[in-house]
Amino acid sequence: MNIYDLANYISIIGTCCGLFSRVPQVYRTYTTKSAGDLSTNTMVINITANSCFLFYTIVNEQYPIMFNCLSVITLEGSLIYMKNKFSNIKKSNSEIDLIESNLSGMSSSEGPPIGFVR
Repeated sequence: MNIYDLANYISIIGTCCGLFSRVPQVYRTYTTKSAGDLSTNTMVINITANSCFLFYTIVNEQYPIMFNCLSVITLEGSLIYMKNKFSNIKKSNSEIDLIESNLSGMSSSEGPPIGFVR
């Protein structure tokens, strides 16, 4: 085994780590339908960086790294999509709308506070 074979094996390990490092975040965002804490700017920078690196890997025919770049672009893109899709949904099932719960606790004769607009 020479240094180039070792480098190929290490790149495959790095590809697997890169791919699987984002899967838990995508899964959590999908199941909780909460993506408000994710930074869109960071995800766009990751997509841009991996797109540039993808071009380099295509030119140099570095297929394992190319696969990693494509997977990162796909997973980060799905996170941006979910962040936009779930932006109007509550973060978790345990959160409640405090204004609505306050109004529902009032008797019908009290009405909303002065200056409150529904």
